[in-house]
Amino acid sequence: MAAAAGRELRVAVVGATGVAGSQLVDLLAERGFRASELQLFASEHGAAETVGAGDEERPVAPLTAPADLAGFDLAFLAVSPSLAADIVRARPGPVLIDLSGAARTATNVLLAAPGFTVRERLGALKGGALVAIPHPSAFALATILKALEVNAGFVAATLMLGASTAGKDEIDKLMEESADLLNARLDIADDEQQRAFNIYPIDDEAEVINILASQVEVLLGAPAALAMRAVRVPVFYGTALSVALPMAPGIETWSERLRAAPGLMLVEEEMPPSVIDSAGQEAIVVSLHRSPHGAALWCVIDNARLAALCAVWIAENLSLAAASV
Repeated sequence: MAAAAGRELRVAVVGATGVAGSQLVDLLAERGFRASELQLFASEHGAAETVGAGDEERPVAPLTAPADLAGFDLAFLAVSPSLAADIVRARPGPVLIDLSGAARTATNVLLAAPGFTVRERLGALKGGALVAIPHPSAFALATILKALEVNAGFVAATLMLGASTAGKDEIDKLMEESADLLNARLDIADDEQQRAFNIYPIDDEAEVINILASQVEVLLGAPAALAMRAVRVPVFYGTALSVALPMAPGIETWSERLRAAPGLMLVEEEMPPSVIDSAGQEAIVVSLHRSPHGAALWCVIDNARLAALCAVWIAENLSLAAASV
């Protein structure tokens, strides 16, 4: 570790005013993460000057260059992939935890998540190292398949992404379009996709599906024959995942396995959960329907909260390693 023996880490959150960054700050406060210094940076001009952290407001400074991070032991990158890539290339000194997705497809980068990564691997990271969190949907799907002990075989899934998965700009655009459509003043160019009250495949669908499939394989340690579509849905926050699995040995125990699995919340004998039900949840919320032909699962997640949880879990393990040196 870059930190000196037995002391608390100096931590930076880059992109603290964004969707995932604000969740990071909130979660660090909720879980009582101890740091000798916690500096919040904004990646956008004109961003808010403070961010709520628990019961207090913390100041936010502009990030002028990757070198601004040189004095820290650990930095969260909750920014756009392009800015994250710039910081990664500069390697300013701290261990970098990437939430942007910029490092998810890079080789020789540790993809880390609770339930899948051995803690000792995190404790061995040195200053300047890069660790990436999986796409929240890949993490959710891998967690479900691990709980069911379905490590190989055919899996069919439909991924439904809310606006928050593309950041604050996408949320603002959906809000504006929805208001314009309701007030009969919506004006969209012929080559532009309508966001409001519409469901459509995402632009980079093939790339996203390939990333998800490869990450599920890395997390499970075995390939899954994954057939997936990825669509954008007109909700502001959250993600839904519909998964279909063929009949398999032990299917009668799947409810029990889902109920007992860490990180999962099985909803039974109620209406299936909605995307709204996942808001603020750190758990992956699931319902299960079995039939003579197999099983269908409905899963909802707060994608920003789940991404922040994975990142903070990594930081907690780094902190424990630094304290025990």
